[in-house]
Amino acid sequence: MTNTTVTLRVNRFAPRPERNRDRGGSPFARKSSPFGSSSEAPARRRPRGKQWTQDYVIEARPEDTVLDCLLTIKRTVDPTLAFRYSCGHGMCGSDAVSINGTPTLLCTATVKDWAKPANTAVQTDDEGFRHTEGADASDEASSLNDTDDANGSSLGVIELAALPGFPVQRDLIADIDPMLDQLKKLKPALQADGVLATTKDGKVDVFEYLQNPDQLAQYERLTNCIACGVCEGSCPVFAGGDAFIGPAALIWSSRFINDSRDTKAAERMDAIDTADGVAACQSVRACSRQCPRGIDVGEEMWQIVAKVRER
Repeated sequence: MTNTTVTLRVNRFAPRPERNRDRGGSPFARKSSPFGSSSEAPARRRPRGKQWTQDYVIEARPEDTVLDCLLTIKRTVDPTLAFRYSCGHGMCGSDAVSINGTPTLLCTATVKDWAKPANTAVQTDDEGFRHTEGADASDEASSLNDTDDANGSSLGVIELAALPGFPVQRDLIADIDPMLDQLKKLKPALQADGVLATTKDGKVDVFEYLQNPDQLAQYERLTNCIACGVCEGSCPVFAGGDAFIGPAALIWSSRFINDSRDTKAAERMDAIDTADGVAACQSVRACSRQCPRGIDVGEEMWQIVAKVRER
């Protein structure tokens, strides 16, 4: 039986150890801010450290997922390789990375769909973005063809990097806290009027929040969002939420704006009608390309932007 291999070219990162800047009783030592935690700061400093590219050649089948390959490397080749995953079935969104320059989930990406011939592998920079100048392959990538022997064949090369648009914590793990902070600011939970409805005889009205199919259809599709960050990693405007609140936050806000049970639609639209909210969206629609839950993020963004501007 012929053995097949795949090469995973991983953009790795090891953060530099943080220095202890506490100088005892010095009045100039850094102290916690009385105005909030560092997670509320408008900008985050990207960690510094060592960056390098490392190739792993392992046996694999075309139907294996990229996550399967990384787990094989982690367990049998290099236990220091860092990546994030949880359910492994495309439901939690924790394993979003850049594969061949495209943000997607490790657990839904198969080798046969993403492996490229060594001489055509997509080159990415340190931030995980694809190079836009030329398509010349590196000599190192071309030389991989020479490693195939008579007893095996190569399925190709898959390039991996951390999710673009976010600070890298280690290897393929990105810090998505900026996105989660933006979601929290928009209060992503149902806010009803708080009045307990009762029937004529004084009993609790259990049908208070019933909806018809048309009302449910207004937002049901948006409940599929798993906050994986793929849409934000694809967005050329979003960069940690500093200049643009991001498509994920707007999708979550739209989910409740379109919910007939929610009574805070006006306040929610006020919250996103800002310079870094709907006004910052450039309608590029790159956010729609790889949504693992099948949401047409670009169309939903256009709908919520139009609703805010037309009110």
